Amino acid sequence: MLNSLKSLNNLYHQNPEKIIFVEDGMSITVKEFAEQVMSYIEKHAIQQMNIGVFSNNGIQWAIAECGLSATRNTFIPIPRFFSDDQLVHIIKDSEVSLIYTDEANYKRISNLFPNTELFLKESKTFFKCPHEEYSKHKRIIYTSGTTGAPKGVIQTEKQINIVCDALVNHFNISCNDKYFSLLPSSTLLEQIASIHCTLIGESCTVFHPKISNEIFNLKSNFVDEIAKSKISLLCLTPALLDIFLKSYEKSSLFSYPFKAITVGGAKTPLSLLNKAKELKLPVVEGYGLSECCSVLSVNHPSTNKIGTVGKVLPGMNVKIIEGEIVVSSETLMNGYKNKEAFKDHSYHTGDLGEMDHEGYLTVIGRKDEVIALKNGRNINPSWIENLVSKNLNLTDVFAFNNIHNEFSLAVRIPEERSSLNLKSLVSEIVPEYARPERIYSIQPDFIMNNTLINSSGKIDKFKLQKIINTKLTERSDHEVL
Repeated sequence: MLNSLKSLNNLYHQNPEKIIFVEDGMSITVKEFAEQVMSYIEKHAIQQMNIGVFSNNGIQWAIAECGLSATRNTFIPIPRFFSDDQLVHIIKDSEVSLIYTDEANYKRISNLFPNTELFLKESKTFFKCPHEEYSKHKRIIYTSGTTGAPKGVIQTEKQINIVCDALVNHFNISCNDKYFSLLPSSTLLEQIASIHCTLIGESCTVFHPKISNEIFNLKSNFVDEIAKSKISLLCLTPALLDIFLKSYEKSSLFSYPFKAITVGGAKTPLSLLNKAKELKLPVVEGYGLSECCSVLSVNHPSTNKIGTVGKVLPGMNVKIIEGEIVVSSETLMNGYKNKEAFKDHSYHTGDLGEMDHEGYLTVIGRKDEVIALKNGRNINPSWIENLVSKNLNLTDVFAFNNIHNEFSLAVRIPEERSSLNLKSLVSEIVPEYARPERIYSIQPDFIMNNTLINSSGKIDKFKLQKIINTKLTERSDHEVL
């Protein structure tokens, strides 16, 4: 059984009137939440199906997730931000039997999968925590993968409990804390942070669906909502951190101190981390993969070592073998859906890394991304990406070989810095032998029109590269997309 459900049971009997979740200013107590969770337990207790949820972030998602997780059914969180083709793939691959959704998303998902139902109505059923024998939990997390075909990562209560307990202890999450849910609930990290750590730590999560629905095109006003809610815990991507810091610096609304702001999903530019330090914000970088139950390591505000992703969490074993980060841990996945069972006791992440003498982990780049340049030199694109990102204070920089085998750089330029002379600046920063032959400036409209943002809030590098290689045939050394 998930430890979060055990905690919910304890809270139901000991502190039923505690506010556990808030959505758009409307709160729900532990008692109300648990009794609505019970409606899913009662309906699906004797079944063993694959049941999906496809909806906005919010209390109804949390209720359905907890209820289904207390049964023998397999829980399938389905990303809203995937294309219809990807959703069809998930529906087929997961062998889902039923999908729950909200009114806002019913039309889209029911057109793809007819056996779709709206979330269950409110229930006043007395909450009774199921016996552990009847609540062995499994869920399948779909990641976009490098090819665009979603892969189903199988995780169970064992892995989730280890990570949740480690994070609650690491950040000392307590009844005084509030977490603001921004990242999609279909991601394992957000499920862990916004629902399960909240229940175990007896804290509170604030949902704001309108903001989380626009996660990949957020404006600065989302920062004001965080300030008004007196949030102490936050989880961001590097792109969101960039927006947050710019708005935080100008805001006068923040009166409540943050305990921790974690950032991950991609390498965070040192300039952003140093800016956060200047602003005295407890921003800490972490690292993990869905295959390892989302979190492997994370810094702590009191011992933060900028440029690293912190020390490995208790119960997890990470080694550097021939430069690659290799994990042997109880949090390793059970395997991929419809693939051979994962029998190995170690997982080769494909990420290059280093571990210093104090145990701090640094992620350098991808092992399989080495590019052979025309001049015979081999380079890791992450080196160029980090070099340009750090020196020009840019969040999104991508290096790759295009279809003409030209070493290329694609850069997202913020509107306020649109006058940057990229070609000249890159030439000053990058050694001559590694300079890109072509540079692409990525504009906001190009990103939105081509749906380049993936479910982790990052520009999908492989999709961007594919579009450039298939649609752009003009030959110029600097092109605005």
